[in-house]
Amino acid sequence: MVYRVLPAGLINSAQKYLTAENFNFKVHATSSTLNIKQIWTIEFLKENSPLVQIRSSLRRYLAGDNNGKITCDWEVPNPYNKFQMIMHPDGKVSFQSEETKRYLGGAEDNIMCFAQVITESEKWVVHLAIHPNINLFNQGKKKYLRYDANEKAVQCDSELPWGQDCVMALIFNIKEKKYSIRTSSGDLIACNGKLEGYQSSRTLYIPQIKCGMFCLKDNEGRFLSGRDSYIKTFKTESPSLDELFSLDPSPGQVSIRSLLSCKYVSLGPGTDVYAHETQVTETEIFQIIINNTTRKACFRGISMDYLSVARPKVIIKTGDGKILTTQSTGQLGVGHSTADDSQEFILKLVNRPLLILKSDFGFVAFGSGTQRLDGNRPMYEASRMTSDEDGYYQFKLVSTDKYWELDKDGYITGTGEQPINFIIQLVGSNVLILKGPNGKYIITHQSGDFKATGEDAKSATMFLY
Repeated sequence: MVYRVLPAGLINSAQKYLTAENFNFKVHATSSTLNIKQIWTIEFLKENSPLVQIRSSLRRYLAGDNNGKITCDWEVPNPYNKFQMIMHPDGKVSFQSEETKRYLGGAEDNIMCFAQVITESEKWVVHLAIHPNINLFNQGKKKYLRYDANEKAVQCDSELPWGQDCVMALIFNIKEKKYSIRTSSGDLIACNGKLEGYQSSRTLYIPQIKCGMFCLKDNEGRFLSGRDSYIKTFKTESPSLDELFSLDPSPGQVSIRSLLSCKYVSLGPGTDVYAHETQVTETEIFQIIINNTTRKACFRGISMDYLSVARPKVIIKTGDGKILTTQSTGQLGVGHSTADDSQEFILKLVNRPLLILKSDFGFVAFGSGTQRLDGNRPMYEASRMTSDEDGYYQFKLVSTDKYWELDKDGYITGTGEQPINFIIQLVGSNVLILKGPNGKYIITHQSGDFKATGEDAKSATMFLY
């Protein structure tokens, strides 16, 4: 039984990623970028224990035999697949075989588990391979972090990660091998509790991993903590639960606006649901949970099936096939199986002020030396997301302050001076597809092409968001 899992790349002292090949399940460290072959799932086996198993993207387990030979062809773990994960003050980790007591290390094609002592060759940098948009949960207060726009600070006071201000984005600095945390405002959390616009020694943190959770240490050795009224670092020799955070996935949350009344659906006290609110507050936000097989959905707080997201407007069916309807009083009811304006709603994604897209091939970001966006990059480009009353979305790159736009061949570039409209279709709780202003779906390939040329939704690339 696995306690927690942590998908990550492992970088050695030669700045290369540990890699699992399909052919003969060979293991080496020759890659300079993090792609699917470089992603390992660290499985933490027990609470409060450093015992782990390391599984490749091929779902085979890493092992070191009595002679130090590394293999990665075990489908079912055995004693040789178990390692003690040892943390170092600089954030690096070492893996000691539980069976042989030797350490995992090496370079290029010479990866071994034979060293009896830890040198730099037996230290690995953990590059997280989770989606950067997360909810940060403090294990001491049992609360989520929340950006407070009034105080210009991050509080640890949210019972549920509700709305855009509870979404944080991780930024990995590949040069420093440290992390920053970006709030929904676009600013970074500094060690003194203030927010700053750029990475610096004040906004970079060394990760200390504990059972798949994290303590974050600043440049002075102090730990980010939830013990005060707002988040900042404290000096402590022994980090407690107040300094321990879990990095939870951030599912999509939406508002639902009636096309008939132009009012938002609200879930208040009692069992009645109305579409009579003009502003989106917490009661007008719904967490959307979509079954990846049936593509049906339910919304947190109510139970109904999701029919279609093929355009900005949607209709919502209940489990018995009736269509949700806005009545003249604003109250929601169920109607017949044919749709009209009273049965159409606009769903808006409300908890992604910064959109970060990741496909099976990598992140969406600028290609090398070009203004085109690619879909296979190792690091992401965040885009500020806005939407209009009709449910269309516009994307503006944070790094250049330019909008997404299409060239004549359907490629998406980061050169726009004016916003253009895209359609988001939610196909999973944290998965979407996109349609461009030319009516074509956006697809990406392993080569990096990121373009609106797909004829239908089946051809569209699915992106984690």
